[in-house]
Amino acid sequence: MNREILLKEIETEQQLSDVLQLCYSILGNNDSELYGYEAWHERFLNGMQPLVYAVKDGFIVSAVLGRRENAENITIGFVACQEQYRRQGITSALMRFFEDCAKKQGYRYATLGSKEDRFYEKCGYHKIFEINGQSIYQKEL
Repeated sequence: MNREILLKEIETEQQLSDVLQLCYSILGNNDSELYGYEAWHERFLNGMQPLVYAVKDGFIVSAVLGRRENAENITIGFVACQEQYRRQGITSALMRFFEDCAKKQGYRYATLGSKEDRFYEKCGYHKIFEINGQSIYQKEL
C-alpha cells in the first residue's frame, strides 16, 4: 500500500465536492452563508484563495480551506482530518502547503478561529483575541 502523502490544490468540482464531504462529515454539515457548499463553490470558481487537501492510501484524509477576507488576509474556514490519520504530521504539512499557496497569491496574513489551541500554536499561529469563547489566531506569511 502506498504510504506517500500527496498535498494538492482543488482543481475540479468533483474534488471540491469530495473534500467538502470529508469536512462536513468531521465538522458537521454547514449550510451557512459563509461555509455552505455554494459559498465554497463560488470561492473555487473565482480562484482567489487556496483550497487544499491531502491524499494518503488513495483517500482524501485532510483538508484546509481558505476564504479571502481582504487583499492581505486569508481566513482559514475549515481544517479537517480523518481521525485515524491524526497525529501523523499530515495536517501540519497541509497547513504549510496552504500558507505557501496563500503567500504566492499575495496574502500577508492567515487568520482562523478555534477552541483548539496547541495545534495552531505549534503551526506558528498566535492568539490575537478571543470572542464568544473562541480564540482567534493569526500568522504572518
